[in-house]
Amino acid sequence: MIFTQKMLGMISRSFSVSLIGFGCIALAMMVLPACNARTDKQSSNEEKLQKLLQERDRINQEIQALQQSIAPAQQKAVPVSVINLSPEIFKSYIEVQGHVDAQQNVNVNPEVSGVVTGIYVHVGQWVKKGQVLAQLDDKVIRQQLAQLETQLDFTRNLYERQKNLWSQKIGTEVQLLQAKNNYENVQKQIAVVQSQLALYRLVSPIDGRVDEVDLKIGQAVSPGMNTIRVVNLNDLRVKAQIPENYINHVHQGDPVEVIFPDAEDTLHTTLNYVSSVIDPNNRSFGIEIKLPAHSIFKPNMMAAIRVVDYVNPHAIVIPVNVLQQTESGDYVFVAKQNVARQVKVVIGKMYHNRVEILQGLNPGDTLIVNGYQDLEDKTPIVVVK
Repeated sequence: MIFTQKMLGMISRSFSVSLIGFGCIALAMMVLPACNARTDKQSSNEEKLQKLLQERDRINQEIQALQQSIAPAQQKAVPVSVINLSPEIFKSYIEVQGHVDAQQNVNVNPEVSGVVTGIYVHVGQWVKKGQVLAQLDDKVIRQQLAQLETQLDFTRNLYERQKNLWSQKIGTEVQLLQAKNNYENVQKQIAVVQSQLALYRLVSPIDGRVDEVDLKIGQAVSPGMNTIRVVNLNDLRVKAQIPENYINHVHQGDPVEVIFPDAEDTLHTTLNYVSSVIDPNNRSFGIEIKLPAHSIFKPNMMAAIRVVDYVNPHAIVIPVNVLQQTESGDYVFVAKQNVARQVKVVIGKMYHNRVEILQGLNPGDTLIVNGYQDLEDKTPIVVVK
């Protein structure tokens, strides 16, 4: 009986454990479908949210487009002035300052000391090369010359007599040679004195006009003093220096403009000379332009020189002030159907108030040149004259 009760207790406990295990399994089977249901619902909500967000973005874009299309019509039109673009010649210049220089501009200075005894020219007179302009006192030299000429007659007479005697076999050959030598020495002395005598005359070395006479009768002069200036105005040139960084842009024969501000005249010509040597003192090279004979051109006259270094015969050119510059690039405004449109451009050379446009604008475009300060892209405009 006791055994039966123990057995029943053990059976009872085993059954209880089995019931607990079965309950856990049943509970797990009930929970799993519930978790799956919650996951499916979350995924559905996310998809729905994503669709709503996309729809919102689409609606916002439509709203923005409508606002942009409606806004110009509501804005007040900005008055502007325009120009029609067409191809034209564009030139870029190198500008330097120069001066007129006379190739033949000389001071006729005395070569010896002396007193002025004669002045034979006046300011403004045209003189020839070799013409005597003034005379210095040469009495002493002339006296020496007169003595030598007397001695020359004597030695010549002795030489001729000795030669006649020698032809008759009278005398010695040594006597003949000595007489000949004396005669020739006096001739050489006369030639030296005559060359010294020429130093007492102030002679023009060129054809030209007397520009200055700084002499008076009786004035004592010495070598190196400025006395008479002679200038040939038919051989004038404009000279200037150009920085060395332009050495490959300037060539002999290039077109050039020479502007004379004081004379109110402009000369269109070509470069006659371009130096191949750089001046080490100012890092520049020289140029020269030959001038035609003209009464208005004077030595040392100032001149502005413009040398052409770039030419585009078919360029689109705009005023530099209408060019808008930003970090992202340059742009301008053009008129299209009563609306201002912003156009990006690529610029080339710039000279004075004009700039060359390489890309962005085409012939026939209508460029806004006044009123552009108040414009944005698609701003309504009204063209005024």
